[in-house]
Amino acid sequence: MSLKELVKIEGLKKYFPVKSGVLSRVTNFVKAVDGVDMTVREGETVGLVGESGCGKTTLGKTIIKLLEPTDGEIYYDGEKITNLSPSRMRAYRRKMQIVFQDPYGSLNPRMKVESIVSEGLVIHGVSSGKERREIIRELLTTVGLRDDALSRYPHEFSGGQRQRIAIARALALRPDFVVCDEPISALDVSVQAQIINLFIELQEKFSLTYLFISHDLRVVKHISDRVAVMYLGKIVEFAESGELYNNPLHPYTKILISSVPIADPSRKREPAVLKGDVPSPINPPSGCSFHPRCPIAVEKCSSVEPELRDAGGGHFVSCHLA
Repeated sequence: MSLKELVKIEGLKKYFPVKSGVLSRVTNFVKAVDGVDMTVREGETVGLVGESGCGKTTLGKTIIKLLEPTDGEIYYDGEKITNLSPSRMRAYRRKMQIVFQDPYGSLNPRMKVESIVSEGLVIHGVSSGKERREIIRELLTTVGLRDDALSRYPHEFSGGQRQRIAIARALALRPDFVVCDEPISALDVSVQAQIINLFIELQEKFSLTYLFISHDLRVVKHISDRVAVMYLGKIVEFAESGELYNNPLHPYTKILISSVPIADPSRKREPAVLKGDVPSPINPPSGCSFHPRCPIAVEKCSSVEPELRDAGGGHFVSCHLA
């Protein structure tokens, strides 16, 4: 794994306006991503975990500019791409791709597999005719599908096979960086391991860099080199995978890890339970956003927002008490 930073974000924010009244005036904002700093090194997999609604998917889409950021900076391979025009951004689209969560909704039901996988090649003018068809056939073989898939429609495939088609589409332009947005959550458990192993094989074959978004901490531990924990639009902990799972510093991370089932009936533990509900991203709490639910919060937590600081050895944590 290279130490070169392929993707870097600084103070990244994505707010969605809340409109109300007869004139639909903007009265507030949903702070989906609220000042995130993160790096993704070339050739590594960074896992991104957190509860549903914490902003994981929005962060992934904003990094590759499927959503325009509200504020902050995005760097790709040392170049700032935050405010690039659509024409200049076009070159970077080939280098950054995404595999969406739902293999049933992400594929156009009216298009055959050949058209779905080749769409990016057509848009960017990569190859043509027999050469393009050969590229698609090779991609389908790489992801574990047969040649006859070319002339079939998405509804003729299972969920796992559809996700393989979506992966082939993402790889068609030979990207360097792929956002994997909960790519196995909609699949049967028996198929999930196959897709995870496929991601690992493809990373080795094509030297890919992943941002792997998931709520399944077991899967993230298995596939990730480093793991970022997100809560209410912010990164609260970021460390090497083994370090984070063996030595979690943030109370939220500790609770998440304690909730992972142990596959050994002889070992028992009492999982920690989060009290209260997730605060609204429209009006997040002052100070530390986790303090209303934190079991060890002190008075300072409610008024002073903690910075994401290095606690040693590249283990970053955002907590006054860590």
